[in-house]
Amino acid sequence: MVDWQLVKEYFPDIAAKFPITLKMVIISISLGLLLGFIQAIIRINKVPVLNQLALVQISYIRCTPVITQLYVIYFGVPIILSNFGFDVGGINKEFYAILAYTLNQAVFLGENIRSSLQAVPKGQFDAGRSVGMTEAQTLLSIVTPQALYISLPMLGTFLVALFQGTALAYLVGVTDMMGKVKLLGAKTGHTLEGYIVCAIIFAVISIILEQVFRVLNNKLDFANKKAKTDDNTVLRAAGGNA
Repeated sequence: MVDWQLVKEYFPDIAAKFPITLKMVIISISLGLLLGFIQAIIRINKVPVLNQLALVQISYIRCTPVITQLYVIYFGVPIILSNFGFDVGGINKEFYAILAYTLNQAVFLGENIRSSLQAVPKGQFDAGRSVGMTEAQTLLSIVTPQALYISLPMLGTFLVALFQGTALAYLVGVTDMMGKVKLLGAKTGHTLEGYIVCAIIFAVISIILEQVFRVLNNKLDFANKKAKTDDNTVLRAAGGNA
């Protein structure tokens, strides 16, 4: 039987660890976007060597479960750093989790950004050149904002998936919400109640994130349709005056 009184007692202790989960999500998605953008540019321009390395990374991330990637980073990175003389004893375990999630997100976000950049009409670069902008300026000022608009729905999906995926971080020693459940279970012998609390928190936050991105996407769609309507009105007026 579920002890609902224990669920109530567990809730504040487990919810107190939510900032750790939030930190992992924010850092991982931010660095993932940056690395993903770089990966997308490398893939689009087919940069020698780097493009091949990116393809290997993409294949590895796509073909292995997240828990495997976590363990490879958690056990592999300290060995590599130790060989270069670094003291890994003081490294927070959150670092390994964030690194693993960042590399994972970089691949999926990078492919999403790449397809979004390629979906922007090539004529945008011609438009940028016509007003004296360099290709880099055109990419950052004109093409990238349009690509982000195109990729927004998938970005929301990736963010929710990342948030839920952080539930595995406790397996490498991170004392997040799931880690707290493990500690409470070891102390009281009741773990189900803790998992129920986690399920409630993950479900509520995931629903909120999905709704936020849905509203944001609808507003951007409305703004885009309004802009097109205004453009058509101007064109009709210009045609009538002619």
